[in-house]
Amino acid sequence: MQTPITRKKLEDHFSYSWWKYLLVVVLAFMSWSIIYSMTAYRPPEEKKVILGVYSAASDANAKVYMAEVQRVHLTDMEQVEAMYILPDQAYGDMILMTRVAGNDCDVYVLPTAQFQSWANQGACQPLDEVLPGLVADLEAAGVSLSRGRRQAEGSEEKHLYGIPCRDLPGADHILGMNADDMYICVFHNTGNDENVLKFLDIFVHDLMNEPPVTSTDLPAAQ
Repeated sequence: MQTPITRKKLEDHFSYSWWKYLLVVVLAFMSWSIIYSMTAYRPPEEKKVILGVYSAASDANAKVYMAEVQRVHLTDMEQVEAMYILPDQAYGDMILMTRVAGNDCDVYVLPTAQFQSWANQGACQPLDEVLPGLVADLEAAGVSLSRGRRQAEGSEEKHLYGIPCRDLPGADHILGMNADDMYICVFHNTGNDENVLKFLDIFVHDLMNEPPVTSTDLPAAQ
């Protein structure tokens, strides 16, 4: 004969077994997240431009800015976004390395230590070669670029691998932080150099303006 289920038995059961149900919920959520991340649509490399910022600052202004850039200048792109990477003391650099290895971002804003490390390894594109017009505009505006010049391993000459944010008036506003210690750089093998460099040119020119100037204040690219 089956023992009848009473309210007291149910209360005792949930009192001692609640963690099992919580575990089931957590496992179900994790499984759903993994399945979603594996099956969710991701734009091809040639259809995205991602700004990666290694900072714990607020990304609110950067998100608005990137949306405006897409609307005005990069209308053919499917994804134009800012991704803030938390500089956790224990795992921050490891997460950054994972982002770089996976080509998750295209243009990076990095603190001095991380920028110099990647630039010294030859991971960054020489901006004086790929965007000479931008470099000329920065120099004409009196922006000091000497801190962004590095000599990569195996190279006999220095190149401008990163643009210091210190002398860019709009950097703090758009990036949502004190950007004096930050450098803007772009890595090799973005898979979308044409649009990535186009964005970098627009981005840096916008940062040269006093806030709250945004990309909509510049004429749309032809």
